[in-house]
Amino acid sequence: MDGSSNKKGNAVGIVLEGPRDIRVEQSLVCKFKTSNNQTEYEALIVGLHLAEDMRERKVTCKTDSQLMVGQIKGELQDKEPLLLKYHQVVKRKMKNFDEITLEHVSHE
Repeated sequence: MDGSSNKKGNAVGIVLEGPRDIRVEQSLVCKFKTSNNQTEYEALIVGLHLAEDMRERKVTCKTDSQLMVGQIKGELQDKEPLLLKYHQVVKRKMKNFDEITLEHVSHE
């Protein structure tokens, strides 16, 4: 998953890969102003929602947002009140899965 924010707009991209070479790609445009960190959280929330809809119980989420991974794992503090709200939404969604792994991957 990835989120991006710039002067031209905000977008979210999600790729779900499952057994038997199943691949679902979803991209969304945020119709509201967001920071890059907010779009990363938006991508995670949408990805978790899609995985729930597909009745997946075990997921691995990969993102290039080291900040988000650190905040969710409790290694970094949430200093921005809005990001803290996103963090709380993610934590609630994570409870709907039997197993969930969040990994930081290089942007490249």
